[in-house]
Amino acid sequence: MASSSKSGEEPEGSKRASDFHNSMLGMPGYADDTMFFVVRYVMSQKLRECDAEEFEKYSTELNILWSEAQPEAPEEDASRHERLQELKQQALEKIKDYPDLVRDFDRFTTNSQAVSKILGDMRPRK
Repeated sequence: MASSSKSGEEPEGSKRASDFHNSMLGMPGYADDTMFFVVRYVMSQKLRECDAEEFEKYSTELNILWSEAQPEAPEEDASRHERLQELKQQALEKIKDYPDLVRDFDRFTTNSQAVSKILGDMRPRK
């Protein structure tokens, strides 16, 4: 049954949504459009399903590599850099027919890294 509200009062769901939105405004990534850009980018993809799945796989692997600590050994860092470049090229190959997605790819990856960091920082520490 729908809740009734007195004249001039916000419905309960609207108040909760407003409270949530206001509390999130102080969170980096939410207030500066980072999270919204990532969502809009992903939602705007016009890829075939199989290409979209592979693109997502490459993007996820990129985020995992970026989130790992930098290797101390130069040869490990060179190998990591090569893998990052390989994944980036594979992801770009999947979206090559969509200039708007290619154009925004670097911004997408930068924002994805920021969102991953924010979400990682929100996880409870053991």
